[in-house]
Amino acid sequence: MSQYTITQIAPQVTTIVDDDTSIYVVEGDKAAIVIDTGYGCLNLKAAVEEITPKPLIVVCTHGHIDHAFGAHYFDKAYISREDMDLYEEHRKIKYYVKDEKKAAYNLSDEQLKQWCESTANLEFITPGKTFDIGGNILEVISLKGHTAGSIGLLDRKHRILFSGDGIISHVWMQLKESTTLSEYLKTVKALKSYCNDFDTIYMGHKNHEAASFIDELEAAINDILSGSTGKPYNNRAFYGLIYKRGRCEIVYNPERIK
Repeated sequence: MSQYTITQIAPQVTTIVDDDTSIYVVEGDKAAIVIDTGYGCLNLKAAVEEITPKPLIVVCTHGHIDHAFGAHYFDKAYISREDMDLYEEHRKIKYYVKDEKKAAYNLSDEQLKQWCESTANLEFITPGKTFDIGGNILEVISLKGHTAGSIGLLDRKHRILFSGDGIISHVWMQLKESTTLSEYLKTVKALKSYCNDFDTIYMGHKNHEAASFIDELEAAINDILSGSTGKPYNNRAFYGLIYKRGRCEIVYNPERIK
């Protein structure tokens, strides 16, 4: 991979695909907001500037390496305080995957070194904060579950929820940084109070679903809490069970359901 894939998905809304991670740019009359930043092996700021010349607000939905590590290209980026330790942990992970990324992105030794050593200027953000980009105000929503600090951005003008990995058709809840499923259910139920404000959920990995997906996700979590059991998850690096219902796939740790 030597460049991003850039696609307009709605007026003033563009997706930038980095490997399998979706980055979103929402342009307003006076500024633009960048939602997630990918791995950061390529110059994300240069790609965004091809879309808009306006001042940029950058928000990371959570602290994982595939969502927060292009933030160093910008003057500042926002992230939840609850994911800061996770971000620091994933900075170390870069050194374990550097050979893989060098090959995937065709990086020189110097580019790889810069990526490994890069760090972002991060400012903490909390649910309820809003960003006025001119003619459009986006609100930060808690999507706690996949990670303790997962957030989404609600764009009422375009009726879109940008959810990162917090709400996604194949959600990883088996990680040590994930909450229990009972805690995640509280997040999903709270999100339903916003369902009249969006029609579509644009997720963190090249996928999107209608708002009705929230009902299916709630039902799938309730199935597990009521005793339904998933099948072994076929991933050597991350143990768990996977439970499928409709459009939902939940990977979870059977010891951290409640």
